[in-house]
Amino acid sequence: MDIRRLIVNLGKLLVCGIVFFVGTQIGGAAASLVGLQAAPMAPGANRNLSLLHSLLLSPLLAFALACLARDLAGSFVARASILSFLAWIAYAVCDQLEGLLVSTYSTGFWFAVVESLVASLLCGGAVAWLFPPAQGGRSLGAASRAFFSGRRAGAWLWRIAVAAVAFVPIYFIIGLLVLPFVRHAYEQNLYGLQEPAVDRLLAILLVRSVLFATACLPVLIAWQGTKRSLFFRLGVALFLLVAWPSIFTAYWLPWSLRVPHTLEILADEFIYSGVLVALLTKKASAGCAKLMICPRHGMIEPT
Repeated sequence: MDIRRLIVNLGKLLVCGIVFFVGTQIGGAAASLVGLQAAPMAPGANRNLSLLHSLLLSPLLAFALACLARDLAGSFVARASILSFLAWIAYAVCDQLEGLLVSTYSTGFWFAVVESLVASLLCGGAVAWLFPPAQGGRSLGAASRAFFSGRRAGAWLWRIAVAAVAFVPIYFIIGLLVLPFVRHAYEQNLYGLQEPAVDRLLAILLVRSVLFATACLPVLIAWQGTKRSLFFRLGVALFLLVAWPSIFTAYWLPWSLRVPHTLEILADEFIYSGVLVALLTKKASAGCAKLMICPRHGMIEPT
């Protein structure tokens, strides 16, 4: 990539980040108008400083979506919808669900969900517009037919079922590895954190796992790039979307908590991305792998 193109893309990310930040303000105003209450600030947090961190780090969230945008099939509306839905679920809904478990101040669930919906829609649309697909001409319908061809309904049923619950064991295993480094903060209720009950943790974790799979499936269906790039880019996107509200902008948390949790989220999302790619994508046949256009499968890149 040449310097000029790099500067242009950085400018686009800055614009998309500003669009996201403005969207949170519009969404917050809309949530207030319908009578929803925002959660109180975390212990040690300052509202003005939180807004500043959100504004400065908003291009990271735009970058998460831009990682995927150029290799998605479909019209502008289809691509914008896929990106917006992924951002809303991963960045907002799943984060708020986890907040219900591990924080003592996360009482504004529906306010945050409405606030982030507007921001996700605007940012997803901006990214889809400013980062158009590298390969044009393929509809989302054609991508869907190519994605689901070659496997029977029974095979898809068990694969999607496993994908829907796969995040649960990944979260538990990686969490157990990180737990010795962070347990003291949760046991002592430091920084507004609390240790969740196991039964409640399992229930909400299962809901999060299903939501993650639901948000990622349209990305897999519309993907036009290679399996390797899908694994890497989806992993990066999920990591940034999940870590953005809970780690990157949580400036009041000490680094002794932020570093272990950052590594935890990084491992969670890349392992989960690998599981989704392994379960739900397939290699092109030898005859199709040499072609960009295949009569049976549509447009295919070699994997």
